[in-house]
Amino acid sequence: MKKITFKTAFNAYDDLEIIGEGGSGKVYKVNDQDGNLYALKLLDHHKANKEKHKRFKNEVFFCQRNIHKNIITILDYGFVTDENGQNPFYVMPYYSSTLRDLMSNKIPQDKVLPYFSQILDGVEAAHLKSIWHRDLKPENILYDISTDQLIVADFGIAHFTEEYLLTSVETKASDRLANFQYAAPEQRLKGQVVDYRADIFALGLILNEMFTGVVIHGTRYTKINAVASQYEYLDEIVETMVSQSPDDRPNSIDEIKKILIGKKNEFVSRQKLDELKNTVIPQSEVSDILIERPVKLINVDYQKGEFIFILNQAVNQKWVESFRNISNYHYLLGKEPSVFKFYQDRATIEGGENITEQIVTYFKEYLDKANTVYKDRLIAEQRHKEEKQKRMIQQQILEAETTQRIFKKSKYLI
Repeated sequence: MKKITFKTAFNAYDDLEIIGEGGSGKVYKVNDQDGNLYALKLLDHHKANKEKHKRFKNEVFFCQRNIHKNIITILDYGFVTDENGQNPFYVMPYYSSTLRDLMSNKIPQDKVLPYFSQILDGVEAAHLKSIWHRDLKPENILYDISTDQLIVADFGIAHFTEEYLLTSVETKASDRLANFQYAAPEQRLKGQVVDYRADIFALGLILNEMFTGVVIHGTRYTKINAVASQYEYLDEIVETMVSQSPDDRPNSIDEIKKILIGKKNEFVSRQKLDELKNTVIPQSEVSDILIERPVKLINVDYQKGEFIFILNQAVNQKWVESFRNISNYHYLLGKEPSVFKFYQDRATIEGGENITEQIVTYFKEYLDKANTVYKDRLIAEQRHKEEKQKRMIQQQILEAETTQRIFKKSKYLI
């Protein structure tokens, strides 16, 4: 078979072998001009309809902007021309393994939840941006051997919010989305609303299969308790995740995470959308404009015996408190940090012309120290808040389990 060279604006990729094939395209293992290995997904122009082309564009648009470690990042894209027309392709990191491969080799029981937590992080990162994958399965979850990380890939039939929608795609009532094995009930019927809860259904199937090795079918399926009794509590989670009605499933990935955290799985990390950067970050990470853009001096004015320091942005009360509580600084008597007055993006202090050089130099020193104190304070507060939330969640789970046990025991005494 003739080898193909895929060219983009700044690189060229040589076809090494086909590593995957579907109804409308192929996935190639390729290398670039420097010999680096990549995976390349090619959409066959002849086999793919207009809607698939639109979905392919949207997938590229979203994934090339992604920086989350558990979602695939598209590195390059272009098209190759043949007798059928222009065939679009994109380039992504090459991973030699998938979750399916891990499951085939049997995942040690104590590693299942840490791996599943990574999948939750990737899917949740998409959900927090109002993007539903709608085709989750072990083959679409790649495995990076070098980092021991799982990466959610193949957003080819995902629902994208307008911000990540490069071209509009109409999901017709006649469309059935996703493969049947991991599809939610609403995906198997024409004309049903398919949203983020379809992903939660698929995740429930995957979690159970990671322990048992078999996919749930019907109600009489192999439960986790049958193969790993210490994880019996997961059966109830799985049962709600794979509920027939989307309304009966957990309403978010975070709800699932809170149950896992409540059972003292310390590796589970809650996430949030950082609106400053529009990226998904751990809840423990601080997002604050005064940390993202530290306070700096941009100009100095002098009026009526008073120095006016003009800052690059307005400061808040907590930052002012940090400024006034710095330590190990140089100062002029009577001009200590506690004496400065602040209003929005201005700081003022009385003084004469003879101290100009020193007061400006010292003020810049105070700013640097205040920025550090402010950042450390916010990080400490966020950690304290997260620990408090974690303890509260664990207590709630404990109380709920106690109530359930008492209810079961008392039932037989009535």
